[in-house]
Amino acid sequence: MRNIFFIFILSCIVIFNCAGQTLENGSGSVPLVQCGDVTSRKHLNILSINLLFSEVETRNQRLDAIAEFAAKTPVDVILLQEVVDGALVHTTNSALDLQEKLRAQTHNYDLHTAFEVGLSGLLVVANAVLSRCEIDYEISKRLPHASELEFLGHDIKLRRNVMMTRINIPGSGKLNIYNTHLCAKCAAHELNAQLDVLLPFIDEIEGLFPQGNPVILGGDFNIDHFRIAPFEERPFYERIINAGFTDAYAQDRPLEDLCAEGGQPDIHCTVGVSTLDVGAAARRIDYIFVKKVKGVLESRVVFNTLVDPNQPTVSDHAGVFVSIALP
Repeated sequence: MRNIFFIFILSCIVIFNCAGQTLENGSGSVPLVQCGDVTSRKHLNILSINLLFSEVETRNQRLDAIAEFAAKTPVDVILLQEVVDGALVHTTNSALDLQEKLRAQTHNYDLHTAFEVGLSGLLVVANAVLSRCEIDYEISKRLPHASELEFLGHDIKLRRNVMMTRINIPGSGKLNIYNTHLCAKCAAHELNAQLDVLLPFIDEIEGLFPQGNPVILGGDFNIDHFRIAPFEERPFYERIINAGFTDAYAQDRPLEDLCAEGGQPDIHCTVGVSTLDVGAAARRIDYIFVKKVKGVLESRVVFNTLVDPNQPTVSDHAGVFVSIALP
């Protein structure tokens, strides 16, 4: 049923403009978010998670679990992929739903949403960033179309984006965070074309800021450094590394030990390790990359429920959590 739903929606694609939403006070001007504890502890906690747009019935409980984890940890910045909006999914913005649940946990988050594709009023898919530190500036860039779905003999081309959110950390300055969701089941040249836009976009934006400005790049990249069919994917991973980024999760771990192809699902895998994704090949395709940061203090995969049944199921993806040291 989920596949039929997916095909029905994506066979009628229209492109939407990017938009943002900010938690504001009654005057509509001053954000209510505060992150003084980030300043005092001198590190920033970041979570990236793909929300699984097509699973509607359990979404409320899954968002509850994310909100509970974020409040207890605490998580300062949340990078979301497959945020949804529309009548078919019974919400005006699932990132806004999560924001409200976090507020109920006494944590206020600023929100920026960058819409990608959808059917007006029925279903829109987006990336989003939630931040406990005030969002100072945001900008999004559309990535080239990619064929990700075949319907009645036709290739359905989807268009994704990369969003930049600049957050203000009192006492530590401002930090740029990029969130993206690259194409799935697309051809090698299409994935290359998306990186051909994404990486220069980051370089262009970072050229406007001081040379030592810290940069975070996270999301669902649909790149597994072990997979070789239908094409070898490691070169795409290496393109990001060669652009000056460090894989925060792999920084102190041997890359070849992380969710090796053909092996059993392990604590390092981010797909094929959820009760919503049983039977899929276990892979590591969700990442948080860092550049010019002082250090990575902690990194782990969370919500990996097939490996650790004590963790809640929040998606067909596990999440990636990192803690980075601040200047």
